Amino acid sequence: MLFYFNVRSDESFDADDEGIDLPSLEAARREATKSAREMVAELILYDQRIDGMQFEITDEKGNVLSTVPFRDVIKFD
Repeated sequence: MLFYFNVRSDESFDADDEGIDLPSLEAARREATKSAREMVAELILYDQRIDGMQFEITDEKGNVLSTVPFRDVIKFD
């Protein structure tokens, strides 16, 4: 199944035009979590905010199947 990983924040929306073929929504959530962690690390290095940023995982028709807020991929414990 083809999944798209759009990045949404309070100020912007970046649509994924390519998508990625993965076996399940759970696999897509794992991929989004991994990518969000990488992006958070980069944003922190450049002193940028992550408030309100999230991946919206969509299908080929643009239906939102799940969201992965960037704040949820950070461990504080």
